[in-house]
Amino acid sequence: MNAAEQKVISDVETFGWHVVLVSDDEEGPGFAFTIGLFRNYQHPEVIIFGIPHAVAHAVLNSVGEAVKAGTRLSSGDRKVEFLKDQTCAFVVFPRNSYEAYLGFARWFYKGNEFPALQCVWPDSNGHFPWEAAAAESTRSRQPVPGVVV
Repeated sequence: MNAAEQKVISDVETFGWHVVLVSDDEEGPGFAFTIGLFRNYQHPEVIIFGIPHAVAHAVLNSVGEAVKAGTRLSSGDRKVEFLKDQTCAFVVFPRNSYEAYLGFARWFYKGNEFPALQCVWPDSNGHFPWEAAAAESTRSRQPVPGVVV
């Protein structure tokens, strides 16, 4: 087991989850996701796209703390407590996108047998990527594979 794998296991055992940060590249925007929420709390893992790593890490840690305290998030939920001054929406993250985005979680769970939600943020006018009025930059910075846009 390498150091990165050991860190994931240690964080999941110590804190309840681990946050993986992936930088943007020529294929798309950066993203971050949790590992351990399903194992420890029977709650879907959560992925978020297109925001700075420090913000994504803070959002996912807030989600983790809420889940640890008993919050249950589902597709269709909209919450204000995770993003400063913005409502975020949660949608199902489809299993056919796991390989492209949730590789480390797939390693941890030894396959795709875990649920995941995507935390989606709106543009500055409150429009989500699947809405016609959404800013193009909001759409391009956060693919929403589970939602037809």
